[in-house]
Amino acid sequence: MFKLFKKKKNKENKPPGQDQPDIFLGAAVPKDFISPSFIKETEQGNNQDYCVEVGSTVEPVRYFRSFFAAFTGNTTNAGMLDSLYSGDFGEADCDVAIHITPVDPSRTVWQLEQKIAQLEVDHEDESNSAKRQTIANQISDLKRRHSAILQGTEKLFMTSIQTMASAVDWDNLKRSCNMLVKKFAGKGIQLRAADTRQLQAMFGMTPLDKVPLKDVFRDMESSNIADLFPFGLGGIRHKTGIVIGQDPKGNLIFYNCWEPTMGNYNIVIFGRAGFGKSFLVKMMTLRSSFIGIVTGIIDPEDEYENLMVGMGCPYIRLSANSDYRINIFDVDEEEDENGNVVVNIESAVKAVQAVVFKMIRTYDPNVITGQIKVLIQEIIKNLYSSMGITEEPQSLYTNETNGDSINVASIKKDMPTLSDLYDEMNKVPELNQAAKLVKPFTRYGGIPSQAIFDCQSNVTIQNVPAFAFSAKDLDEDIMRPIGLFVATKWIWEKFGNNRKLRKRIVVDEAQTLMDENSKETAKWLENAFRRSRKRNISMCAATQGFEVFLRVNEGLGILKNSSTKLLMRQESIDIEAVREKFNLSEGETSFLLSTQKGWGIIRADNDDSIFYGEVTEKEYKMFTSDPNDLGGGT
Repeated sequence: MFKLFKKKKNKENKPPGQDQPDIFLGAAVPKDFISPSFIKETEQGNNQDYCVEVGSTVEPVRYFRSFFAAFTGNTTNAGMLDSLYSGDFGEADCDVAIHITPVDPSRTVWQLEQKIAQLEVDHEDESNSAKRQTIANQISDLKRRHSAILQGTEKLFMTSIQTMASAVDWDNLKRSCNMLVKKFAGKGIQLRAADTRQLQAMFGMTPLDKVPLKDVFRDMESSNIADLFPFGLGGIRHKTGIVIGQDPKGNLIFYNCWEPTMGNYNIVIFGRAGFGKSFLVKMMTLRSSFIGIVTGIIDPEDEYENLMVGMGCPYIRLSANSDYRINIFDVDEEEDENGNVVVNIESAVKAVQAVVFKMIRTYDPNVITGQIKVLIQEIIKNLYSSMGITEEPQSLYTNETNGDSINVASIKKDMPTLSDLYDEMNKVPELNQAAKLVKPFTRYGGIPSQAIFDCQSNVTIQNVPAFAFSAKDLDEDIMRPIGLFVATKWIWEKFGNNRKLRKRIVVDEAQTLMDENSKETAKWLENAFRRSRKRNISMCAATQGFEVFLRVNEGLGILKNSSTKLLMRQESIDIEAVREKFNLSEGETSFLLSTQKGWGIIRADNDDSIFYGEVTEKEYKMFTSDPNDLGGGT
């Protein structure tokens, strides 16, 4: 049986889609959908709770209480109702219904135009500057909605959000309802009981609904409605891969950039400093090692030393005091698309000239002209040729002889060096000025900290799950950007040429290679992202400077050539650019401005999810760089 306490007879209502009301402009208030009689009773101090009691001959009586949701603000965010769906607010059961009715777009456009015109008149007549600004903001928002509906990027719907709590114990129901209301009030969502209309509201949760409560519907755009649903949360379920975290509902997210459905293997990670970018890279590095993916990391700030020590992997410091040396002229054989082993001299020349041009631009960007570029490029080619190095793999090796005996074992030839390049540049009058700017980076310059790449390489990486190059000890203004690029290029040439091995190259603080004075390095990095799939490489660029990263065209090229985008908390100055490039909803935008450390959004081609990068206690100790966690705090 049904029994309604203090039930009030309802008048017949028409469905909201048949007789569309004027569109709602602003946040809802309780009077929008609570009957005046109940408001009056509450003001008089009558605290009687209303509910529907359903009796049974076998099971205990069950009590039902319905609420309708109203937002105190004008924005939504993805996953905002997830805890409502999971019902984690007490011992009562919870059901949720979202009623959606499309509205007439032509009438909506007309209504918006009328409202805009009215507000524009009010704006002209208003003398108070603060009120004028408020009206101007309203006009701007209405014009945005008007444009979105006209262009078809948004659609408008009349929407009602209803939840119904039920329990067999009346006291449990009351406690759960109080917890429910308080929990969502803190999120800017007011849950108002449908008192005096509880029975009709209950029918609204079932197929028996014939006369919907029209006055609880409010207009919402399609992107806002999408934020209400859990669709897409935890939607990344690659058959193989690693667990990168959980979605808001606690579902594990399995991710593999080598999944056959992915367009390429590349990854970009954007987010504010201190909100989990490096932590996420460390987690992916460790967990990827268990499925055979080898990772090389370019580390500008000693973020990864603890991880490398924990994994028992090499951590290579680049500095004048280090025993490790890298030659920018290093080149190795590689397998082309047809399975032929070759030496890509053209790629090596481009990489060397990119480093040299960056060195010259460090002191005087105006020296690099078209003629200078051509002359330096020719000298680099000739240096390889003078060493007998061609596209033939055997040209990289020499056979030493000892008297009448012949040593048949091949020995790798010495490569050209920066000093060799400087000597040859000095022989060309047109390059005298450029040669003076290269000199500080050679042994002739007398500055050991800047001459660390004028050498033969002595670094060998074999049979390790990961390794990292640190540029922390290099001069921040001059040598660190150069060191980051040299290390990236060396890993690409020496580590990236094995097509059979799945591998990842991580460039942290990638914006340092993308500024306007690093045109050649930016171009080289973009080219690496374009060519990585052919080498079975997953390139990964992590940066806190989204706007700086996209300031050059190559940054946008890297973004387009990355199937996986990971967005952590964003800076307010970057959020508009992030929103535009990733086509974020208002809810996603709000989420990225306010989310806590470790939370983010992952987009893997057409799949996406909110995630939290949860780690074990042991992993946390390996990943953290917080001084308080490392014994620096109390």
